[in-house]
Amino acid sequence: MKIKISLLGILLISYFQVFSQVEFSGSLNLQGYYSNKEKLPFWFYSNQRGRVSEETNIAGWISGKMNYKVSNKASLEIGGGLLYQDDYLNKDYIDELYADFKYSWLQVIVGRKQEPEVYNGLSATNENFAWSLNARPMPGIQIQTSKPVYLNENNKWGFEFSWEEYLMGNDRYVKGTRLHSKSLYLVYRPDDSWHLKGGIKHFAQWGGDSPNLGPQADGIEDYLRVITGRKGGEDANESDQINVAGSQLGTYELYVSRSFSGFNLKFIYNHFFEDGTGSRFANFPDGRYGVFLENMDKNGIIQNWIYEFFYTKNQSQNSSAPHKNDYYFWNGIYRSGWTYQNRIIGLPFFDFNEDIPLIVGNKFIAHHTGVSGNLKFDGNYTMPYRFMASFVKKEGTLSSEYKPHREEVYLKYEMDLINNPFNLKIILGSEYSNISKPVYGTGISLAKNF
Repeated sequence: MKIKISLLGILLISYFQVFSQVEFSGSLNLQGYYSNKEKLPFWFYSNQRGRVSEETNIAGWISGKMNYKVSNKASLEIGGGLLYQDDYLNKDYIDELYADFKYSWLQVIVGRKQEPEVYNGLSATNENFAWSLNARPMPGIQIQTSKPVYLNENNKWGFEFSWEEYLMGNDRYVKGTRLHSKSLYLVYRPDDSWHLKGGIKHFAQWGGDSPNLGPQADGIEDYLRVITGRKGGEDANESDQINVAGSQLGTYELYVSRSFSGFNLKFIYNHFFEDGTGSRFANFPDGRYGVFLENMDKNGIIQNWIYEFFYTKNQSQNSSAPHKNDYYFWNGIYRSGWTYQNRIIGLPFFDFNEDIPLIVGNKFIAHHTGVSGNLKFDGNYTMPYRFMASFVKKEGTLSSEYKPHREEVYLKYEMDLINNPFNLKIILGSEYSNISKPVYGTGISLAKNF
């Protein structure tokens, strides 16, 4: 009897020791929108993680996660969330569902997890030209560094990498398409004030079942051709044998950061490519150019500011056939293009017609800016705000131009009204175009963290 009581005591102690190392957190979010037209202003539904569509009136999601500290170097996070919106057509209510394991600098994520927000949510595309917050996260597996891995004791030279495999689902032209992604960046820190990061991120759609071409090559040898960017094998389509296996694209990226007394400054450059000509810069100057300023005073009137310039008009059109006219974010076999659940995966200024389905606008120039900070009233009361403005001149595509060219302006303003015990935010937005009447919208957001 004493032995049984002792064993029970040991189990209870072990249980409470484990439970004490587990942290639980979550959030509940509700949003409502009104517009003077049938669609919302551009920035109401763009880069909203796929949670809001053009015709959404009400949206809500709840999420929670459990974080277990395994050791000083290892942790396990398990999370999930459900989503509802009244204009949600694909009936996929899982916002995220994942397991995230970290050991030292190595991170493995299995499932569907929302991407982290960078630049305080002010960027028009978030991470890079091709990978934004415009679409919902895809289910898959990610193996990556959670922080730079330095190669020497003085932490000057290091690297970051990722290897990712995703499933793109059946609600697209080629059902069951797979997505491979990988990246490699070199990091250089000559001193505490400078930080340079440069590298490449590569994406490739492959496999699946095409309605007019049948099953696409998806064997081990085909996968090796996809990840190395080589031409397709004997079982591949003729176009893949001429160009590369699958639908491939990527970005060369350079980020230069400099810390000053009181603020940080970052310069951003992304060169986008879709084939060998683009990877050899034959499509220059296409890409993303930007500068981001961060005020170290978290209560400043201006806390963050960003400016981005996007250019996509070259598309290797001066190269020789068959490698000219890159036609960004579209592919002859994978006609749904660079989309997931009918949402652009990258920069949301591209136009996608889901009825065809086809990218109908990929030739444009765009200026984008955003600013965030804190407005103070009566000395103590602070109201955080965020403002975004974009100007886009769209020309359609190289083969089918818009007539007339479209000039569009997108504006959005957010302000926190209450921060405790819950967050209440008002949202104002508008959209102007030379081919249609203005769109005006307002919204309200209610969130509670627990």
